[in-house]
Amino acid sequence: MKRLMPLLAAATLAATPLFAQDEDWETTGLSDDAITIGVMGPFSGNASSYSKAMIGMMAYYEKINEEGGIHGRKLVAVQEDTGCDSAKGLAAAKKLISQDEVFMLQGNSCSGVALALRPTIEEAGLPWIVAHAVSDSISDPLARNIFHGVPTGRANGRAMAAFVLSKPETSNVAIIEHSNDWAHSYSNPAREYLTENGVTPSIELTMERGQTDATAQVQKIRQEKPDFIIAALYEAETAIFLRDLKKYGMGDIPVMGTAGTDLENTLKRTGDFDTVRNYYVIHSYVDNLDGPLMQPWGDMIHKYYPDEELSTFSFVSIGSAEALVAALKAVGPDLTRSKLMAALEQVRDFDTGILSDAITWTPEDHQGVKGSAVAGFVDGEPTVLKAWGQPY
Repeated sequence: MKRLMPLLAAATLAATPLFAQDEDWETTGLSDDAITIGVMGPFSGNASSYSKAMIGMMAYYEKINEEGGIHGRKLVAVQEDTGCDSAKGLAAAKKLISQDEVFMLQGNSCSGVALALRPTIEEAGLPWIVAHAVSDSISDPLARNIFHGVPTGRANGRAMAAFVLSKPETSNVAIIEHSNDWAHSYSNPAREYLTENGVTPSIELTMERGQTDATAQVQKIRQEKPDFIIAALYEAETAIFLRDLKKYGMGDIPVMGTAGTDLENTLKRTGDFDTVRNYYVIHSYVDNLDGPLMQPWGDMIHKYYPDEELSTFSFVSIGSAEALVAALKAVGPDLTRSKLMAALEQVRDFDTGILSDAITWTPEDHQGVKGSAVAGFVDGEPTVLKAWGQPY
Protein backbone atom coordinates (compact mmCIF):
# COMPACT_ATOMS: atom_id res chain seq x y z
CA MET A 1 0.00 0.00 0.00
CA LYS A 2 1.44 3.34 -1.07
CA ARG A 3 0.16 6.33 0.80
CA LEU A 4 1.04 9.75 2.14
CA MET A 5 -0.78 11.41 5.01
CA PRO A 6 -3.11 14.22 3.97
CA LEU A 7 -1.04 17.16 2.88
CA LEU A 8 -2.98 19.66 4.98
CA ALA A 9 -0.55 18.86 7.77
CA ALA A 10 2.35 19.06 5.36
CA ALA A 11 1.25 22.45 4.11
CA THR A 12 0.98 23.69 7.69
CA LEU A 13 4.48 22.51 8.43
CA ALA A 14 5.79 24.05 5.24
CA ALA A 15 4.29 27.42 6.17
CA THR A 16 6.78 27.60 9.05
CA PRO A 17 10.30 27.64 7.61
CA LEU A 18 12.44 24.80 8.89
CA PHE A 19 15.55 26.89 8.28
CA ALA A 20 16.28 30.58 8.33
CA GLN A 21 16.54 30.81 4.56
CA ASP A 22 15.34 33.31 2.01
CA GLU A 23 12.82 32.71 -0.76
CA ASP A 24 15.53 32.13 -3.37
CA TRP A 25 17.01 29.36 -1.23
CA GLU A 26 13.68 27.53 -1.20
CA THR A 27 13.71 27.15 -5.00
CA THR A 28 17.46 26.84 -5.65
CA GLY A 29 18.04 24.10 -8.22
CA LEU A 30 14.47 24.30 -9.45
CA SER A 31 13.26 25.56 -12.82
CA ASP A 32 10.02 25.39 -14.75
CA ASP A 33 11.12 22.16 -16.40
CA ALA A 34 13.75 20.58 -14.10
CA ILE A 35 14.50 19.46 -10.55
CA THR A 36 18.26 19.02 -10.10
CA ILE A 37 19.35 16.24 -7.75
CA GLY A 38 22.91 15.85 -6.56
CA VAL A 39 23.86 12.17 -6.75
CA MET A 40 27.01 11.25 -4.82
CA GLY A 41 28.51 7.77 -4.99
CA PRO A 42 31.76 5.82 -5.29
CA PHE A 43 31.97 5.80 -9.07
CA SER A 44 35.67 4.93 -8.82
CA GLY A 45 37.97 3.03 -6.47
CA ASN A 46 37.76 -0.26 -4.58
CA ALA A 47 34.14 0.36 -3.56
CA SER A 48 32.95 1.26 -7.05
CA SER A 49 30.64 -1.78 -7.13
CA TYR A 50 28.44 0.21 -4.74
CA SER A 51 27.87 2.80 -7.45
CA LYS A 52 25.39 0.35 -8.97
CA ALA A 53 22.98 1.65 -6.32
CA MET A 54 23.14 5.09 -7.90
CA ILE A 55 22.75 3.66 -11.42
CA GLY A 56 19.52 1.92 -10.45
CA MET A 57 18.21 5.09 -8.85
CA MET A 58 19.05 7.22 -11.88
CA ALA A 59 17.39 4.66 -14.16
CA TYR A 60 14.22 5.23 -12.15
CA TYR A 61 14.61 8.99 -12.68
CA GLU A 62 14.78 8.29 -16.43
CA LYS A 63 11.62 6.19 -16.23
CA ILE A 64 9.76 9.03 -14.51
CA ASN A 65 11.10 11.52 -17.05
CA GLU A 66 9.94 9.34 -19.93
CA GLU A 67 6.48 9.29 -18.37
CA GLY A 68 6.39 13.09 -18.40
CA GLY A 69 8.24 13.99 -15.23
CA ILE A 70 6.57 15.48 -12.17
CA HIS A 71 4.21 18.39 -12.77
CA GLY A 72 6.10 19.11 -15.98
CA ARG A 73 9.55 18.93 -14.45
CA LYS A 74 12.23 16.34 -15.27
CA LEU A 75 14.53 14.84 -12.64
CA VAL A 76 18.07 15.86 -13.59
CA ALA A 77 20.89 13.97 -11.87
CA VAL A 78 24.15 15.85 -11.26
CA GLN A 79 26.75 13.19 -10.44
CA GLU A 80 29.82 13.53 -8.23
CA ASP A 81 32.30 10.80 -7.36
CA THR A 82 33.17 10.26 -3.68
CA GLY A 83 35.52 7.30 -4.26
CA CYS A 84 34.30 6.04 -0.86
CA ASP A 85 36.70 8.62 0.60
CA SER A 86 35.58 11.18 3.18
CA ALA A 87 37.73 14.07 1.93
CA LYS A 88 36.71 13.48 -1.67
CA GLY A 89 33.08 13.09 -0.60
CA LEU A 90 33.11 16.36 1.32
CA ALA A 91 34.50 18.17 -1.71
CA ALA A 92 31.78 16.59 -3.84
CA ALA A 93 29.02 17.67 -1.46
CA LYS A 94 30.29 21.25 -1.26
CA LYS A 95 30.52 21.44 -5.05
CA LEU A 96 26.97 20.17 -5.53
CA ILE A 97 25.56 22.54 -2.91
CA SER A 98 27.52 25.73 -3.61
CA GLN A 99 28.66 25.49 -7.23
CA ASP A 100 26.06 23.29 -8.94
CA GLU A 101 23.30 24.60 -6.63
CA VAL A 102 21.21 21.44 -6.75
CA PHE A 103 17.70 21.40 -5.31
CA MET A 104 18.34 18.30 -3.17
CA LEU A 105 20.68 15.35 -2.66
CA GLN A 106 20.02 11.62 -2.98
CA GLY A 107 22.24 8.58 -3.01
CA ASN A 108 25.45 7.97 -1.04
CA SER A 109 27.19 4.70 -0.39
CA CYS A 110 29.88 4.25 2.29
CA SER A 111 28.70 5.23 5.76
CA GLY A 112 32.02 6.75 6.76
CA VAL A 113 31.70 9.24 3.91
CA ALA A 114 28.05 10.00 4.65
CA LEU A 115 28.87 10.63 8.33
CA ALA A 116 31.62 13.05 7.31
CA LEU A 117 29.14 14.91 5.09
CA ARG A 118 26.33 15.19 7.64
CA PRO A 119 27.43 18.43 9.38
CA THR A 120 27.87 20.26 6.07
CA ILE A 121 24.58 19.04 4.61
CA GLU A 122 22.64 19.60 7.82
CA GLU A 123 23.91 23.17 7.97
CA ALA A 124 23.07 23.77 4.30
CA GLY A 125 19.53 22.59 5.00
CA LEU A 126 18.61 21.18 1.58
CA PRO A 127 16.77 17.82 1.49
CA TRP A 128 19.03 14.75 1.54
CA ILE A 129 17.70 11.23 1.09
CA VAL A 130 20.32 8.65 2.04
CA ALA A 131 19.63 5.79 -0.34
CA HIS A 132 22.36 3.24 0.40
CA ALA A 133 24.71 4.00 3.34
CA VAL A 134 23.33 2.47 6.53
CA SER A 135 24.98 3.98 9.63
CA ASP A 136 22.30 5.12 12.08
CA SER A 137 24.34 8.19 12.98
CA ILE A 138 23.74 9.66 9.52
CA SER A 139 20.08 10.29 10.38
CA ASP A 140 20.08 9.99 14.18
CA PRO A 141 19.94 12.30 16.02
CA LEU A 142 17.15 13.73 13.92
CA ALA A 143 17.99 16.40 11.36
CA ARG A 144 14.96 17.92 9.67
CA ASN A 145 16.51 17.69 6.18
CA ILE A 146 18.07 14.19 6.33
CA PHE A 147 16.02 11.08 5.52
CA HIS A 148 17.11 7.44 5.46
CA GLY A 149 15.50 5.41 2.66
CA VAL A 150 17.02 2.00 3.42
CA PRO A 151 17.27 -0.13 6.57
CA THR A 152 19.89 1.38 8.85
CA GLY A 153 22.63 -0.56 10.57
CA ARG A 154 20.49 -0.91 13.67
CA ALA A 155 17.58 -2.41 11.75
CA ASN A 156 19.92 -4.67 9.79
CA GLY A 157 22.04 -5.64 12.79
CA ARG A 158 19.03 -6.80 14.76
CA ALA A 159 17.68 -8.64 11.71
CA MET A 160 21.06 -10.37 11.31
CA ALA A 161 21.07 -11.55 14.92
CA ALA A 162 17.43 -12.64 14.73
CA PHE A 163 18.25 -14.82 11.73
CA VAL A 164 21.29 -16.29 13.48
CA LEU A 165 19.20 -17.24 16.51
CA SER A 166 16.44 -18.67 14.31
CA LYS A 167 18.77 -21.56 13.51
CA PRO A 168 17.87 -24.29 16.01
CA GLU A 169 20.27 -24.82 18.91
CA THR A 170 22.38 -21.75 18.18
CA SER A 171 23.99 -20.68 21.44
CA ASN A 172 27.63 -19.95 20.52
CA VAL A 173 28.11 -16.94 18.23
CA ALA A 174 31.38 -15.32 17.11
CA ILE A 175 31.69 -11.78 15.72
CA ILE A 176 34.35 -10.50 13.32
CA GLU A 177 34.25 -6.91 12.10
CA HIS A 178 36.13 -3.87 10.87
CA SER A 179 36.99 -1.28 13.50
CA ASN A 180 35.06 1.52 11.77
CA ASP A 181 31.66 3.10 12.42
CA TRP A 182 30.14 1.26 9.48
CA ALA A 183 30.90 -2.15 11.01
CA HIS A 184 29.84 -1.05 14.48
CA SER A 185 26.50 0.09 13.06
CA TYR A 186 25.79 -3.60 12.38
CA SER A 187 27.66 -5.35 15.19
CA ASN A 188 26.45 -3.20 18.08
CA PRO A 189 22.72 -3.78 17.50
CA ALA A 190 23.39 -7.43 16.63
CA ARG A 191 25.23 -7.87 19.92
CA GLU A 192 22.39 -6.05 21.69
CA TYR A 193 19.81 -8.42 20.21
CA LEU A 194 21.88 -11.49 21.05
CA THR A 195 22.28 -10.34 24.65
CA GLU A 196 18.57 -9.62 24.99
CA ASN A 197 18.00 -13.22 23.98
CA GLY A 198 20.50 -14.72 26.39
CA VAL A 199 23.48 -15.19 24.05
CA THR A 200 26.80 -13.49 24.72
CA PRO A 201 29.28 -13.67 21.80
CA SER A 202 32.02 -16.15 22.66
CA ILE A 203 34.68 -14.15 20.79
CA GLU A 204 34.84 -10.76 19.06
CA LEU A 205 37.62 -10.08 16.58
CA THR A 206 38.77 -7.27 14.30
CA MET A 207 39.81 -7.59 10.67
CA GLU A 208 40.86 -4.28 9.17
CA ARG A 209 40.07 -2.98 5.70
CA GLY A 210 42.78 -3.92 3.25
CA GLN A 211 43.86 -6.99 5.23
CA THR A 212 44.67 -9.80 2.81
CA ASP A 213 44.87 -12.73 5.21
CA ALA A 214 42.49 -13.85 7.97
CA THR A 215 44.50 -16.79 9.26
CA ALA A 216 45.01 -15.34 12.75
CA GLN A 217 41.33 -14.57 13.20
CA VAL A 218 40.20 -17.92 11.80
CA GLN A 219 42.50 -19.82 14.14
CA LYS A 220 41.08 -17.99 17.15
CA ILE A 221 37.53 -18.70 15.99
CA ARG A 222 38.41 -22.36 15.51
CA GLN A 223 39.17 -22.64 19.25
CA GLU A 224 35.68 -21.36 20.15
CA LYS A 225 33.79 -23.76 17.84
CA PRO A 226 30.90 -21.32 17.19
CA ASP A 227 27.51 -22.37 15.84
CA PHE A 228 27.32 -19.18 13.74
CA ILE A 229 29.60 -16.28 12.82
CA ILE A 230 28.47 -12.68 12.32
CA ALA A 231 30.82 -10.89 9.89
CA ALA A 232 30.58 -7.10 9.56
CA LEU A 233 33.13 -6.86 6.75
CA TYR A 234 33.27 -5.18 3.37
CA GLU A 235 33.19 -7.28 0.21
CA ALA A 236 36.92 -7.82 -0.30
CA GLU A 237 37.59 -8.82 3.30
CA THR A 238 34.49 -11.02 3.41
CA ALA A 239 35.83 -13.05 0.49
CA ILE A 240 39.21 -13.40 2.18
CA PHE A 241 37.64 -14.45 5.49
CA LEU A 242 35.39 -17.05 3.85
CA ARG A 243 38.31 -18.38 1.83
CA ASP A 244 40.38 -18.86 4.97
CA LEU A 245 37.49 -20.45 6.86
CA LYS A 246 37.32 -23.10 4.16
CA LYS A 247 41.11 -23.40 4.02
CA TYR A 248 41.25 -24.31 7.70
CA GLY A 249 38.33 -26.72 7.61
CA MET A 250 35.57 -24.49 8.97
CA GLY A 251 33.55 -23.98 5.81
CA ASP A 252 30.53 -25.70 7.39
CA ILE A 253 30.03 -22.92 9.94
CA PRO A 254 27.31 -20.54 8.68
CA VAL A 255 28.35 -16.90 8.37
CA MET A 256 25.91 -13.97 8.53
CA GLY A 257 27.03 -10.92 6.52
CA THR A 258 25.85 -7.35 6.09
CA ALA A 259 24.22 -5.25 3.40
CA GLY A 260 27.76 -4.27 2.40
CA THR A 261 28.04 -7.56 0.52
CA ASP A 262 25.81 -9.72 -1.65
CA LEU A 263 25.79 -13.39 -2.58
CA GLU A 264 26.56 -12.92 -6.26
CA ASN A 265 29.52 -10.57 -5.84
CA THR A 266 30.92 -12.66 -2.99
CA LEU A 267 30.72 -15.78 -5.14
CA LYS A 268 32.39 -13.89 -7.98
CA ARG A 269 35.20 -12.69 -5.71
CA THR A 270 35.91 -16.15 -4.29
CA GLY A 271 35.33 -17.98 -7.58
CA ASP A 272 34.23 -21.04 -5.63
CA PHE A 273 30.69 -21.96 -4.66
CA ASP A 274 31.83 -24.27 -1.87
CA THR A 275 33.42 -21.25 -0.16
CA VAL A 276 30.14 -19.32 -0.04
CA ARG A 277 27.57 -22.11 0.31
CA ASN A 278 27.02 -21.30 4.01
CA TYR A 279 27.15 -17.53 3.62
CA TYR A 280 24.03 -15.45 4.33
CA VAL A 281 23.47 -11.73 3.86
CA ILE A 282 20.89 -9.15 4.74
CA HIS A 283 18.56 -8.88 1.76
CA SER A 284 16.41 -5.79 1.41
CA TYR A 285 14.14 -7.09 -1.36
CA VAL A 286 10.93 -9.02 -1.88
CA ASP A 287 12.49 -11.60 -4.19
CA ASN A 288 15.72 -13.10 -5.48
CA LEU A 289 17.86 -11.00 -7.75
CA ASP A 290 16.61 -12.94 -10.80
CA GLY A 291 13.12 -13.62 -9.42
CA PRO A 292 9.90 -12.57 -11.15
CA LEU A 293 9.21 -9.70 -8.74
CA MET A 294 12.64 -8.19 -9.46
CA GLN A 295 12.63 -8.69 -13.22
CA PRO A 296 10.69 -5.51 -14.07
CA TRP A 297 13.24 -3.46 -12.14
CA GLY A 298 16.15 -5.16 -13.87
CA ASP A 299 14.47 -4.56 -17.22
CA MET A 300 14.06 -0.90 -16.30
CA ILE A 301 17.75 -0.52 -15.48
CA HIS A 302 18.79 -2.22 -18.72
CA LYS A 303 16.46 -0.01 -20.73
CA TYR A 304 18.45 3.08 -19.74
CA TYR A 305 21.82 1.45 -19.00
CA PRO A 306 21.99 -1.48 -21.47
CA ASP A 307 25.49 -2.59 -20.52
CA GLU A 308 24.98 -2.49 -16.76
CA GLU A 309 25.74 -5.76 -14.99
CA LEU A 310 23.15 -6.22 -12.27
CA SER A 311 23.94 -7.05 -8.65
CA THR A 312 22.03 -6.75 -5.39
CA PHE A 313 23.29 -3.19 -5.10
CA SER A 314 21.56 -2.24 -8.35
CA PHE A 315 18.15 -2.12 -6.69
CA VAL A 316 18.74 -0.79 -3.18
CA SER A 317 18.18 2.92 -3.90
CA ILE A 318 15.13 2.61 -6.13
CA GLY A 319 12.64 2.37 -3.26
CA SER A 320 13.61 5.72 -1.77
CA ALA A 321 13.43 7.25 -5.26
CA GLU A 322 9.85 6.00 -5.51
CA ALA A 323 9.02 7.61 -2.17
CA LEU A 324 10.65 10.86 -3.31
CA VAL A 325 8.57 10.90 -6.48
CA ALA A 326 5.38 10.29 -4.49
CA ALA A 327 6.21 13.20 -2.18
CA LEU A 328 7.04 15.50 -5.11
CA LYS A 329 3.73 14.65 -6.73
CA ALA A 330 1.89 15.28 -3.48
CA VAL A 331 3.42 18.74 -3.07
CA GLY A 332 2.15 19.87 -6.47
CA PRO A 333 3.68 22.33 -8.94
CA ASP A 334 4.37 25.00 -6.30
CA LEU A 335 7.44 23.15 -5.06
CA THR A 336 9.92 24.37 -2.45
CA ARG A 337 12.53 22.63 -0.38
CA SER A 338 10.54 23.08 2.84
CA LYS A 339 7.37 21.75 1.24
CA LEU A 340 9.20 18.68 -0.01
CA MET A 341 10.64 17.94 3.45
CA ALA A 342 7.19 18.36 4.99
CA ALA A 343 5.72 15.98 2.41
CA LEU A 344 8.46 13.41 3.04
CA GLU A 345 7.46 13.47 6.72
CA GLN A 346 3.96 12.40 5.71
CA VAL A 347 5.07 9.19 3.97
CA ARG A 348 3.43 6.23 5.72
CA ASP A 349 3.62 2.47 5.04
CA PHE A 350 4.87 3.13 1.53
CA ASP A 351 5.12 -0.22 -0.25
CA THR A 352 7.74 0.19 -2.95
CA GLY A 353 7.16 -3.27 -4.45
CA ILE A 354 10.91 -3.84 -4.27
CA LEU A 355 12.07 -3.41 -0.65
CA SER A 356 11.13 -6.19 1.78
CA ASP A 357 9.74 -3.61 4.22
CA ALA A 358 7.72 -0.42 3.76
CA ILE A 359 9.00 3.16 4.09
CA THR A 360 7.55 5.38 6.82
CA TRP A 361 8.91 8.83 7.65
CA THR A 362 7.45 10.98 10.45
CA PRO A 363 8.43 14.35 11.93
CA GLU A 364 9.98 12.41 14.83
CA ASP A 365 11.72 9.62 12.90
CA HIS A 366 13.48 9.88 9.53
CA GLN A 367 14.77 6.29 9.52
CA GLY A 368 12.24 4.97 7.10
CA VAL A 369 12.78 1.20 6.83
CA LYS A 370 12.70 -0.92 9.98
CA GLY A 371 13.05 -4.50 8.72
CA SER A 372 14.88 -6.72 6.25
CA ALA A 373 14.89 -10.24 4.86
CA VAL A 374 17.95 -12.49 4.47
CA ALA A 375 19.38 -14.22 1.39
CA GLY A 376 21.37 -17.44 1.23
CA PHE A 377 22.04 -20.38 -1.03
CA VAL A 378 19.43 -23.13 -0.72
CA ASP A 379 20.09 -26.19 -2.90
CA GLY A 380 22.65 -24.10 -4.73
CA GLU A 381 20.23 -21.29 -5.58
CA PRO A 382 20.02 -17.80 -4.03
CA THR A 383 16.89 -17.78 -1.87
CA VAL A 384 15.16 -15.05 0.14
CA LEU A 385 14.42 -16.15 3.70
CA LYS A 386 12.34 -14.87 6.61
CA ALA A 387 14.18 -17.10 9.08
CA TRP A 388 16.36 -20.20 9.02
CA GLY A 389 14.74 -22.64 6.57
CA GLN A 390 11.73 -20.36 5.98
CA PRO A 391 11.40 -18.79 2.49
CA TYR A 392 10.24 -15.17 2.38
